[in-house]
Amino acid sequence: MTMSIFEFSIVLIGLAVTPVLFYRIPRLTESRSGEGNFPKVSVIIPARNEENNLPLLLADLRAQSSAPFEIICVDDDSSDGTVQVAEAYGVRVLSLHKKPGGWTGKSWACQNGANAAKGELLLFLDADVRLGPNGLRRIIQTYSDCNCPISVQPYHKTQKAYEQLSMLFNLIQIAANGTALPKAVGVGLYGPVILISQSDYYNIGGHECVKKSVVEDVALGHQLKKAGIPYQLFVGDKEISFRMYANGAGSLLQGWVKNMATGAAKTPLHIFWMVFFWIASLISAPLHVVQFAVSGDVLWIAIYLLLSIVWMVVLNFILKKIGQFKLLAIVLYPLMAGVFLGVFVVSMFKKAFGINVIWKGRAISTGGKS
Repeated sequence: MTMSIFEFSIVLIGLAVTPVLFYRIPRLTESRSGEGNFPKVSVIIPARNEENNLPLLLADLRAQSSAPFEIICVDDDSSDGTVQVAEAYGVRVLSLHKKPGGWTGKSWACQNGANAAKGELLLFLDADVRLGPNGLRRIIQTYSDCNCPISVQPYHKTQKAYEQLSMLFNLIQIAANGTALPKAVGVGLYGPVILISQSDYYNIGGHECVKKSVVEDVALGHQLKKAGIPYQLFVGDKEISFRMYANGAGSLLQGWVKNMATGAAKTPLHIFWMVFFWIASLISAPLHVVQFAVSGDVLWIAIYLLLSIVWMVVLNFILKKIGQFKLLAIVLYPLMAGVFLGVFVVSMFKKAFGINVIWKGRAISTGGKS
């Protein structure tokens, strides 16, 4: 009975920290009429084998109500039609080959794009990002309102069934980064959308200062903090969205394995423990339904079944704000939690023993080299 009360308390603690971890979902400024005195923005798109995503983003950029000053697509030694797609849209293309040792590919691409850019502001966009007609205007307006670097975790759109597996990863990423706390902490930036001035970028040493980092976005946030430069984080809506890991379940699992362990290691202790109890509570409720079903304890079965339903309602409420996830996936959240745990264990194992992960055809060292 003592153990049952203890385990029950963990579930309640997890539920109690939920309104803290997801107190608010910070949104970008709504579009305002008139151009204003917007600075010149150089859009930099690091692209490795992005022939499928790139036309969508470039078409979006072409349709913006506020046009960027320039668009630079940095081809990171692609083996597909990335270069041809970018050239067909008339954007500037930088083709990189023979990446230097000690650099991750994305950081190398971003640094080269920044070095070639002539705008006052640098907007780094992943190729899988999608922008509504006012998306760029809203990003620039938000930057102007904040007067500091900003970064956006896009709204997650899904199409295929396996993409639902990202459900809990997205939530935990936002929670662990401190984005939705009553007072945002900001552990690191979000890689898909980063807007920063040339002066701030080079003040921290650009991507060169994080060239060995597997998760360069988190590392850039740390460099900004070290330099005393504040930044703000936001969560996108349907006008600033992306479709993560559209190339199959394998790419999804590889991507999250690459990101999880390093991100967890950089999470502040107080946020780490809140996230820990949140996950423990989430997983514990359905597991205890099974446990007490085996033992035949009807009272505890009813209690934990009710708590599992409560978690479904909570997840449904939060997920609507950050992505496009199916109700069936929420009902099957214990399966999603199992996938998360599996990926986290594999990620921690690879990091502990320095085992490479494969991403876009490259072996990336979890120790930081590439």
